[in-house]
Order: sequence, then structure tokens, then C-alpha cells
Amino acid sequence: MTDPAAPAPAAPPEVPGRDRPVLLAWEMGEGLAHASRLLMIATRLRAAGWRPVVAARNPAALAERYAAAGVPVVAAPVHQSCYDGPGPFRAATFADVMGVCGYADRDRLAAMVAAWDAVLDAHRPAVVIADYSPLLSLACCGRVPLIPVGDGFVVPPGLPDGRFPPLGDEQPPVWPPDRLLDHARAVQAARGLARPESLPQIMLGIGPVMAVPPELEIYADHRPPEDAAAGPWDRPPPPLPPPPAASPPRVFAYLRLNHGPARVMLQALLNARIGGEAFLHGATPQQVAALGRGGIRVHAVAPPLREALAPASLLIHHGGIGSTEDAALAGRPQLLLPRHLEQKLNTRRALAALPGVFSAPAAIALEALTQQLPPLLANARAQAAARAAAGQLTARTGTAWQALQRRLAMV
Repeated sequence: MTDPAAPAPAAPPEVPGRDRPVLLAWEMGEGLAHASRLLMIATRLRAAGWRPVVAARNPAALAERYAAAGVPVVAAPVHQSCYDGPGPFRAATFADVMGVCGYADRDRLAAMVAAWDAVLDAHRPAVVIADYSPLLSLACCGRVPLIPVGDGFVVPPGLPDGRFPPLGDEQPPVWPPDRLLDHARAVQAARGLARPESLPQIMLGIGPVMAVPPELEIYADHRPPEDAAAGPWDRPPPPLPPPPAASPPRVFAYLRLNHGPARVMLQALLNARIGGEAFLHGATPQQVAALGRGGIRVHAVAPPLREALAPASLLIHHGGIGSTEDAALAGRPQLLLPRHLEQKLNTRRALAALPGVFSAPAAIALEALTQQLPPLLANARAQAAARAAAGQLTARTGTAWQALQRRLAMV
């Protein structure tokens, strides 16, 4: 772990906007994490004198909160997948992620960049802050300063040879990266703008802001020091105290029930008579009732995770970066059931860098899981290790907000 006693970089002063426009955008990824992150950034920038507008993949996400904050929201141009099989899409590197959203088809890429050009023409931003936006990144290339933000998966580093590091195990690319770069260069030539030398150059803009602790940076071995993970957006509160010792160990489960292992996990909790709380995507009324009879309260609306973790000895979830980080900062052990590539990469990194993190094999049998859960919840060593790690994480003073201010000072 990084030494928490090491001096943090000096906090930069808030960069005043002086009424300059700033475009914040996300064009890939689902869920509320992207909308929440951009709302937080936009609200703070507005208070500092910037004029933010958000181009959102899903403009309805948190629409009431955006309206209350006085932050305008427009729809991001809609792209379609370029992948037509065979088999499920599996990216070898981030180049394939760029390929699937448009870079694999030069004409489609040109059309998407033209759509983003119209957005840039309408708002004339002094800077663009982009969250998981490969197409917008090309539209900005050579035209407007770009600051990519997010976790490691959505802000990949470049290698010295101009390529991206592999995403997990080595495998053949879906599309030759050189072909994708050729398409990007052709689009730039048609726009009369400088042609990028590499795909990472398109994505990195004037420099990324990595809003995760280094322990959750999936590209930690490849990221240059000047772009290193900056930590959470703000100084986190101290770790939670241990759960009440007088009560039986409890869990909090945050799962999607279209995932087979998640359904097995819930049945194992019932079989082992383990109580707790849950927020479940796709739960039927019958499932909610059955879990309630077994001592697991199912929330209709997701509670604040830190609040839900206070009485819990274990968080069970799929390995999303936000939940993994929140539990690590709170000092709670985690049991991960990853559903897709990004979560699998998060899980691999967390298992290697954070104590108190466990994973369940996708094919684990119900009987075996039922037997393994009680001792896991009662694992005092894992509990102590997770709290100790949280103490180190929360003692650091550097934040992603400070890192963003340093990038904005370059504009």
C-alpha cells in the first residue's frame, strides 16, 4: 500500500471559471455512477464561476437533481455497436472498446464525430470533461482541451509503443488497432485537424483524473506517475466502527438477480440462516417476501452504502468500482461475484491489493456456499485487516478534486 504518511501534493486553489463554458459528458456505461459523478463536478464548477452543461447518455438519470442544481442537461449523440459476432464481444484492450462504439467503421465514426461537433458548436466549451466517452474524445482532438475522468477501466494509459495494455489475459484483438487508428486519422484529415499518432493520445487529452485509490487501479503497473490514481473526489470520513458484537453477523447484498450466481448466493444466505439487508435489481415480490421471512430485508430504494454497511460484517456485490471503493474505505470485508469484464478486472485488482476481499467462483455449488458463508462472516482476521486497510486509505490527503483543479489550471 502507498504510505499514508507520505506528503500529499499541495491542494491547488479553486480554479475560477470566469463565466467560461465547460461541457461534461458521458456516452458509454450504464447506471447512475456516471450521472452522479458529473452532477457533483458540474455543481462545484458552477459554484466556482464556470458555466457547465452536461451531455448525458441518459438525460433522465437524476434529472430532478440536475434541475435543482441549475445544471442544464442535453442528450449525448447515440451510437450503435459495431460488433456483429460471432460469439459475445470480449475486448482484448481498450482499442476494442473504441472499435465497438464506432471506430471499427470509418463512415459511422465520421458521423458520430460530426454529431459531437454539433454539440461543441452549440456550447463552445473552453474545456471538456469526459467520462467514458471515446467518440467525444476524438471530436475534441485538436479542437478543445479534454480532461478524461473516472476509474482505470474508462481512462486507460498508453504503452511506449502507442498501444493500450491488455484487459486481463492476453487474447487476439477484435479489430486490428492500426485499422482503428487509420479510421480516426482519416476522420481528422477530413476535418482539417491534426492526426493522432496513437489511440491513447485520443483518449488522454491534456491529462486524466483517476478518481480511485491506487489499490483499485487496474492499470497500476502501466500508469505513468504523473497520471497516477488520485484517490476519491474528497477526503473520506474515518472507517466505520466494528459492527455490534452482541448481535449475529449480518450481510448487506447489492446484487442483480438476472445473474445466476447471485440467485445461488441469496439461497445460500437463507439456507445458512444469515440475516441482513439487500438491494436487489430484478427481485420479484415473491422473492422479496421469501427473503423477508428468512431475515433479509430488501430495500425498495438503494440506501446510502456506508449507512447500510454500519451493521454489516460483509458486503456481497458484483465488483463495481464504486461499491468496492466504498466498502474498502468503510473497512468492511467484501465477497465479490463479478458479472462482466470490468467487474472481473476490479475483482482481480482488489484481491491482489486489498485485505478482506474474497470472490466466489461462478460455478460454486449451493451446498458448498452454504457451508462457507458462516465462517466467512465470523472471520475476525479479515474484519481487522479490512479496518486496518481502511485506516490507511482514509488517512491520505490527496483527492481527485485536487487533481482536477491542476488539470483545469492548464486550460
